Amino acid sequence: MRNDEIQSLRNLDFNLLKTLLVLLEHKHISKSAEILFISQPAVSKQLNKLRDMFDDPLLVRTGNQLVLTPKATRLFPLVQNLCQQLRALVLPEELDLTQIEANVSIMCSDYASPNWMTQLLAQVNREAPNVSITCKNWSEENIQKLYKGDINFALGPMVGAESLCESASLGDHENGYIARHDHPLFSMSQDEKSLALKTFPLVKMKGSKRYQQIYESAFEQNVTLIDEVGLWLALETLKTTNAIMVGPKKFVQSLTLSGEFNYETLESLPSIPIAVCWTSGLTSDPFYRWFCDKVVTIGLSLVNQK
Repeated sequence: MRNDEIQSLRNLDFNLLKTLLVLLEHKHISKSAEILFISQPAVSKQLNKLRDMFDDPLLVRTGNQLVLTPKATRLFPLVQNLCQQLRALVLPEELDLTQIEANVSIMCSDYASPNWMTQLLAQVNREAPNVSITCKNWSEENIQKLYKGDINFALGPMVGAESLCESASLGDHENGYIARHDHPLFSMSQDEKSLALKTFPLVKMKGSKRYQQIYESAFEQNVTLIDEVGLWLALETLKTTNAIMVGPKKFVQSLTLSGEFNYETLESLPSIPIAVCWTSGLTSDPFYRWFCDKVVTIGLSLVNQK
């Protein structure tokens, strides 16, 4: 290491890193004091030191709240990654999963819940019983939270934003549609079905924009009966109407196990990409690396399942 690099490190007070991370995350003096178990004046004093250290106000008041400066916004993911790496230095090589208490946040749509999430929950509960999972809706707001580290994982691709997070591509997946088991479509010939598919109303679930764009391009003539709906109401609607619902093949196939619905593959639709994304630097922590491996392994098994 060069002398000038050593000198620049001397100017940094690493004891303030934890305070900096908490302040950037919560943007609140009193709340940060509670989390750090120190007084509000002590947090304010440390914030002043940090402002001198970085030659920037870091947090500025706008109305009744503190907001990050542009420099603080750039620093936030770097500080998160650095703190995770420092924590990894003192963690034991072998994880005792039964002793870990953590909450993991995952952004996903209902498309992932019947298969991917249920298997993940079962395995995590068995191997790491003190770990809880919080599911977040797929939305633009939550995508931004993933980039910032406020949400840990996303079950789905981040198209065009690969540099803002880390990801693993798991392959492509066919699509299909589901309808009630006695729907007129299932008694038609293939030629009749191709025409009739575009005449029945659609049930559209909350989900990835990428998926919805593919589905809407193929069914742009169809009337939308209900949009942005959750899984329970979607299924209840399908039971009592002639509507159909399009989705990943494994997803719609899993919904037919009750015998109330039937499904068919839509070979005319392009395959959809399956991926896992996570906040940059997250897996430098051994626990999150274990968790990420678990998510990817389950996803791969579903994609490759015949």
